[in-house]
Amino acid sequence: MSTEAEVDRKRPLGKGAHVLLALGWYYSEIHRGVARFARDHQWHVTFDFDDLVPRDWQGDGVITLLGAQQQVWRSLKNFSVPMVDLAESRPDIPLPRVTMDNVAIGKMGAQHFLDRGFRNFAFIHRWELGVSHRRGDSFAAELAQHNLGCEVLSWQKEMGRRADTREQRHRWLVQHLAKLPKPLAVFAPRDIEAVEIIEAAMAIGALIPDEISILGVDNTETICDCLQTPLSSIDNNLEQVGYEGASLLARLMAGEPPPAKTIYVAPSRVVERRSTDSMAVPHPQVAAALRYMQEQAHLPINMIDVVREVAMSRSGLEKAFREHYVRPPMEELRRIRLLRAQKMLLQTSEKIVNIAKETGFETSQQLCRVFRQHFGMTPKEFRSQATN
Repeated sequence: MSTEAEVDRKRPLGKGAHVLLALGWYYSEIHRGVARFARDHQWHVTFDFDDLVPRDWQGDGVITLLGAQQQVWRSLKNFSVPMVDLAESRPDIPLPRVTMDNVAIGKMGAQHFLDRGFRNFAFIHRWELGVSHRRGDSFAAELAQHNLGCEVLSWQKEMGRRADTREQRHRWLVQHLAKLPKPLAVFAPRDIEAVEIIEAAMAIGALIPDEISILGVDNTETICDCLQTPLSSIDNNLEQVGYEGASLLARLMAGEPPPAKTIYVAPSRVVERRSTDSMAVPHPQVAAALRYMQEQAHLPINMIDVVREVAMSRSGLEKAFREHYVRPPMEELRRIRLLRAQKMLLQTSEKIVNIAKETGFETSQQLCRVFRQHFGMTPKEFRSQATN
């Protein structure tokens, strides 16, 4: 007969564990990610909005999101169980960490605007938020790779306590947006700041997205979809942060050593809505070529078709792209097709052969070859990784 200790040793990683979820900052996406892992491993998860750390709780492990919540940490540090923090690095709290990749978020924001041909950029944020600095620094650094600058603005840095109210922030934003060169691409570190930027742009009569294009972060649908100009936003993949945090906790509870470094989860994508649905390209034939490729990418078009559409020589169009856009025309066409293939892989259960046909690739073999060249994996591997 097996002893109780032997049964525990045979139990799969974290199977049947009692876990406390203590989120100092609540995100439903993180909760869903933890819940998804918990269902797969028969966990019992304790969560309470009013009493984040119940005094009488006894269990096997803790998942938390501390941020600046010192009171939560004071309650948790007395537990002698494995813990995982989903906040960014806190030198004063030495816990294993899984968190969103803010450097990748800033880079994704810059690339989104670069792909649309913008040359004037601004990052507008709250000065006191560390997450803002990391996203803004990465945004500006990616632009610098293309020899482009970025206006980094903060009402708090400039006005201090005078910017405490929404009305004061609005006046400040109106003043600065009116002065910045157009067409302008504005990146905000969160959706809530992006909303105020949209309102300021509307106040000065700027056309959104043609004169001012605005991108947020968090993809909070109840915010982004409920605006006169719906807001494009980066999905920072918080559900996967929760899932990976739970997975790390399971390994810790099974006796594995904590990782030496923070585990970063990359953002999933830009969810594009009306606020960035424009191309900022001053050259009319380049703009026409880009529109044509966007509209016809699902067909087997090539450079001959693009040249015929814009009534320009091939060498002339390629030169114009070098001067007014970030990549050559055929490279742009491949990018459009690959992004659409990625979207179908994530959002549908279509077979690879059908995805190839609907995204302009001649064969599924061609799609697989180009996909592997660009992403280092096959479409099947990409889909499997995204759904696990």
